[in-house]
Amino acid sequence: MSDQEISALQPGAELKPGPQDTIAAITDQSQAPRIPEELSILPMRGFVVFPGTVVPLNVQRAASLKLLDETLPRTKVIGLLTQRDETKEDPEQQDLHSVGTAALVLKLLRQSDDHVVVIAQGLRRFSVRKIIATSPFLRAEVDLPKAISPPQTKEWEATFRNLRDSAAKLFELTPDAPEQVRLMILNIDNA
Repeated sequence: MSDQEISALQPGAELKPGPQDTIAAITDQSQAPRIPEELSILPMRGFVVFPGTVVPLNVQRAASLKLLDETLPRTKVIGLLTQRDETKEDPEQQDLHSVGTAALVLKLLRQSDDHVVVIAQGLRRFSVRKIIATSPFLRAEVDLPKAISPPQTKEWEATFRNLRDSAAKLFELTPDAPEQVRLMILNIDNA
């Protein structure tokens, strides 16, 4: 590992973008980093990361820490798969769902030798074609499904507007809902 790669993994270090990576929030597919056909797989306990979301991930398993140490110097894109049974400490292929989300690691914060917080942004769904390594961490060949665009009809546009307006009303009726969420929903366009 080079000095630059090692410094990227130091406590509080912000990851520098690689040639095809970007730290800015990905809003346009033309800005998105390339998702490799082989991904290092980080098992997720109890939740799903969706494309477009930015989430903090607490990483404490030895295999997951090894994954970050070995993968991030090469690429900032990892695969996130949710566990079927979140109590399983060392999940294998059958313990994971077969569809996950490729994610861009935006930041890595070392809390201690055995605890890292990763800020990751979901990029795109993938399906596992084949597990190619189980040790020291999971690696998989993945397929990226083609995006299906909704039909650009008046019916679709009306349905979309109704859904967006209903979601905004729901947030108005929820007293402790963050105002930012309501504004985000109102600013969604149908593109």
